[in-house]
Amino acid sequence: MHTMNIKITQILLLIVTIFCHGSLIAEVLKDPTRPPSHRYSGIEAPGTKAAPRWILSSTLIAPARRLATINGKTVGVGQKIGGARVMEINPSHVALRDGDKDIILELLPTDIKRAH
Repeated sequence: MHTMNIKITQILLLIVTIFCHGSLIAEVLKDPTRPPSHRYSGIEAPGTKAAPRWILSSTLIAPARRLATINGKTVGVGQKIGGARVMEINPSHVALRDGDKDIILELLPTDIKRAH
């Protein structure tokens, strides 16, 4: 009976070791469905400096409303996000005004080629 308990314990330890070891060396895979703008994608108007970071992850254009998701928060035209006011929402970009600075956030980074 004692030998059987030791063998079961050894088998369980082996299984746990295999699973733990596999998860420690597993490669982190990129999510191909994640919007490319999960990183900063803002392009500022000429003559402006980088201020707070705004991350545009989606836009919604409908006949009755225009919404954008910036820094995980859904906002409409005229609303504020991080101290900046949303001036315009388009399918591929959003215009913000932070004080006297105009900032354009693009939905797709400029290094991604768009289909025409």
